[in-house]
Amino acid sequence: MNWLTNKLKSLGRGMAELSPSCREATRLQSEAMDRPLSVRKRIGLRIHLVLCRWCRRYGKQIGFLRAVAHEHEKHEETLPPQTLRPEARERMKERLKSGK
Repeated sequence: MNWLTNKLKSLGRGMAELSPSCREATRLQSEAMDRPLSVRKRIGLRIHLVLCRWCRRYGKQIGFLRAVAHEHEKHEETLPPQTLRPEARERMKERLKSGK
């Protein structure tokens, strides 16, 4: 029984060393959206996310923000270009110069 307890403790310490801090986990989640992570980082992040609900929540939030931002880009492409009339542009320049 003592042997099993020691093995479980060493396994727990090994997982703790592999698992990043919350600060590192948030950085890794952002990085994973841009490019693939190494196997070690990916496993460490998974372990951390199993244990930390705050980092899981953060991951869901940045995933949502990324999806909304991509939808917004597509929506802007369909809008007609917005331009000011030359006289309105000149009025704005004059007001900025005068400081009003």
